[in-house]
Amino acid sequence: MKKWMIILLVTALMLPGAAMGEERTYQNPMTVPGQHAPINSGTTDDYGIGDPFIMRYNGRYYLYPSSCEERVRVFESVNLIDWEYKGYCTVHDDVYFAYAPEVVYWQGDFYMVTSPSGNGHYILKSESPLGPFLPVTGNFGYSIDGSFFVKDDGQLLLLFPNGQSIHQTELDEKTMLPIGGKINTGATLKHWTEGPGLFRRGEWYYLTFTGNHVCSTGYQVAWASKKGGPLGNFNQNADSTLLINSVFGDDFHGLGHSSNFIGPDMDSYYTAYHNLVSLAGPARRYNLDRLFTNGGLLYTTGPTNFSMPLPNMPDVYGWMDGDKGHFAENEQGYFASVPAASRFTQECNFALTGGMAIWQLGEKDEKTVQLITDGNTLTLMQGDQQLASVKVPVLGQPGRNHTLRIECTDEIFYAYIDSMRLITLKNPGFTAKEIGALKGEGVSYSFLGCTAQALGSSDDLAVKAIPGSFQAVHALNRGEMEEMIVGKQEEKALLMTRAAYPVQVGAEGLYCFDFTVSPQDAGKRITLYLDGEALMETIIPAYTGKRKADLFTFTTAPVSLTQGSHTLEIAAEGALMKEITAFLFQETVAFDSDFTKKAFRQTYLTYGNFSQTNTKGILKNKANKSGFALFGQEGNTDYEMYVRFEIPANGLGNSGIILRVTDLSWYDAQVEESFFGYSLSLSKIGLNVRRIRYGAAGNTDFVSVPAWKDAKEGELIIRAQGSRITISLPDGKELLSFEDADPFTHGKFGFFSTGKELTVLELNVKPL
Repeated sequence: MKKWMIILLVTALMLPGAAMGEERTYQNPMTVPGQHAPINSGTTDDYGIGDPFIMRYNGRYYLYPSSCEERVRVFESVNLIDWEYKGYCTVHDDVYFAYAPEVVYWQGDFYMVTSPSGNGHYILKSESPLGPFLPVTGNFGYSIDGSFFVKDDGQLLLLFPNGQSIHQTELDEKTMLPIGGKINTGATLKHWTEGPGLFRRGEWYYLTFTGNHVCSTGYQVAWASKKGGPLGNFNQNADSTLLINSVFGDDFHGLGHSSNFIGPDMDSYYTAYHNLVSLAGPARRYNLDRLFTNGGLLYTTGPTNFSMPLPNMPDVYGWMDGDKGHFAENEQGYFASVPAASRFTQECNFALTGGMAIWQLGEKDEKTVQLITDGNTLTLMQGDQQLASVKVPVLGQPGRNHTLRIECTDEIFYAYIDSMRLITLKNPGFTAKEIGALKGEGVSYSFLGCTAQALGSSDDLAVKAIPGSFQAVHALNRGEMEEMIVGKQEEKALLMTRAAYPVQVGAEGLYCFDFTVSPQDAGKRITLYLDGEALMETIIPAYTGKRKADLFTFTTAPVSLTQGSHTLEIAAEGALMKEITAFLFQETVAFDSDFTKKAFRQTYLTYGNFSQTNTKGILKNKANKSGFALFGQEGNTDYEMYVRFEIPANGLGNSGIILRVTDLSWYDAQVEESFFGYSLSLSKIGLNVRRIRYGAAGNTDFVSVPAWKDAKEGELIIRAQGSRITISLPDGKELLSFEDADPFTHGKFGFFSTGKELTVLELNVKPL
């Protein structure tokens, strides 16, 4: 144990920015000084920050939210938390009630795309991120929520919603109008889909988007990914949800319309999004969570609404036209010493007026390695040897600031100008020691920075949220264990001996863990430690599902965790582990009711048109209307239900029973089946069992029940235990039993009806 504490202490000291005020924390949602005030008389909630778009430029961040007035507001920050209101960045009523303004720096100018009142797009232009932005196009349509992306050849793309999916098109560099056809990315949330955002890490492109109605508690952010370029069809996982929280009684809901950007440490990625405060406006607030990648997989450990560490700054950084920070100036240029590292990310911001920018990034074989650009070519030099030289796409007018970005590991080296990847070199062998920008005629420098992380390596050091999920491979001591590629998106799983994770527990309570492991490791022991103390032991169970699975998920017994910062360690006897999830456990409360007692109505929630009729003892949904009735808590795990019901006959939709339900929302303009969980649709010929993920149905199992054909009533006994669901008749005859490799492990239970009448006569529930 002493050895482990030493390892963790050393790792903590190596965290980027560890000596720069990491004790500071932030908590979602946040109020931004200068945010929009209330827009309806008599309301108290600010219109706030909706559809937050954040752009990184010259080591600073610029926030552009949706407007509720004639002009667009802009805010500036260095750390994504402390924002300063900088005033309006548009003029007059050019973009009255601008929806979702987004900005890109391209060819030396800033371009904004926005949709005033949601009625088609305009593009505006400015020489500064603070504006003024002036229109350069008229309304060219394309719905709402435009988003830019710059290809490596300098071609500017526009992403936009089109019906129920995200499309993209190229823009003409002279007119800034769409050219060519609309390319479907295939990214969809099965209903209105909006708010696209595209970014890249390594060889993977990640597309985020938002769905459901902005006024729904189930508004959410989802993702898809691909390799080989930003154009074309993206792969969307069955569980593509990135951000959602739709829990009854929790005011932190309606999470959506995100934007994604490189963090202050220059290696991490973060996402900004809003939460719904009230329907007046609608009023919304600013939120921030970290993004993580594992191959083609994108995730957050949140969403969080409890204290989290402030984003880290680079190891060394400064502005050469202001506070030089860690850099020292001499006659040759601006230099900083960094601990020798073969893995690093660097940025050099420069402006050219006829000269050359020369960035000294490190050394190889005792020879200095430099990147040199005159704005037309970018050349990589090792001493007097040229390693690579490429043509630079058009950068625009002289004197404009541009960003030279470097990502380097032992395996790969990338060099960019203004997000365009221009040089790729395998097995570079570079070491960063002394770095700096060389002075010369016709060149000036601003932000310079370096951090000893690259291509997401800081994900291993980042704090993970509990409750929440994270990939096992993102461990502090990842390098001590073997890894394996699993899945179609080249995700990595860890052959775990003993892995350590920094975690932040949001609230004290009992937590269950879901572990995603290999069936071949059944019988191996997993031990959990918290801050060095043994917490729990469990054994990987055998997977007995009929469907073949390379990985499966099982749930542990609950353990007690205290609020605050901890180190979680997992020892697993060499077992292959991919994902770790922790959720707040809640004991299932037993009850028995025929719905005749008025007081019983206080024990469950109704959404839509469910109502209890006391005199008849029924729970009933009006014909051809949608509704839900939910019992229990989201943290309920194992339970048995006895249900007696009238067999649905009227209407054309589905009615039945739902199990392990989380994040349910009800709103007219959204996906009808807006929840995660299992659905048992009842009919006169039997029942269908489906896995539901906000309108996306997974595997379906149908069971015929001949006795229901001429009957008025039916009865079922349903057991949800671990990853197995068993459905039987009261006489003990088993209708269906299945083990789900990717189960819904916890959640509420109850009833649903969509376009069909459902009458429930009796319900008995007991914990298992």
